[in-house]
Amino acid sequence: MPLEIKIDAAGIAEQFKEFAREVEEDVKKSVANLAAITHAKVVELASTELKSSREDYLSNLGFEEVVEGVWVVGLNEDALWIEEGLEPNFDMKPGLLKNGKTGKNGKYQIIPFEHSKAPSQMTPRAQSIVSELRSNLKKQGIAFKKIEKNADGSPRIGKLHSVNFDSAKPGKGNTPSLKGVSIYQSMSKNGNIRRDIMTFRTVTSGPGSEGKWLHPGKEGEQFLDKAFTWAEKIWTDTILPEIMNKWK
Repeated sequence: MPLEIKIDAAGIAEQFKEFAREVEEDVKKSVANLAAITHAKVVELASTELKSSREDYLSNLGFEEVVEGVWVVGLNEDALWIEEGLEPNFDMKPGLLKNGKTGKNGKYQIIPFEHSKAPSQMTPRAQSIVSELRSNLKKQGIAFKKIEKNADGSPRIGKLHSVNFDSAKPGKGNTPSLKGVSIYQSMSKNGNIRRDIMTFRTVTSGPGSEGKWLHPGKEGEQFLDKAFTWAEKIWTDTILPEIMNKWK
């Protein structure tokens, strides 16, 4: 559910009679400011507490004035699962296949898994996989982060390595986590070199994916509820008293 911030500006202003219009405008401005700092509070909570889902949550978060004096801080549908949580064994396939391609055996989608992200953006399970990956790469003399260069000192560009490592299979999957590890280097327009370590897996709508791609479940973060409780206290303890004292 979105967080709705609605204050009866006219009702507050009526208490000040001849200054009613000025007070009402002051209240409306304060409500707009409250919406902005409440949105900022949600951003703060998500940035502090989320890891792998942080970018998804923040990119789907927004706030707007839906009608005069009524502000809403809310999430797009794509990120509601982070806010509200997921039941155990939630089937992720419908969402993953939403924009999938159609083949002879039904819909399919290639899902990329990036292993070179910062640890703060990874789940504990992903961090464990990366730790195992680092160890295996080291044994083969392949750098994890260090940029590889040609004999003339220029950076190597393109797909540099494709390797397989023995590792556990996730859930009911039939592919080891570290099978098909690919390492790429690319150059941005400003000349910066990026190194990516990826694996790719295929999800399908056919019987081959039956019982797979099931989320173990998670509790909802409830950042909007937490921010609403925080905003109510800020309004009643700080903002409203300041308005009342200003126009007494």
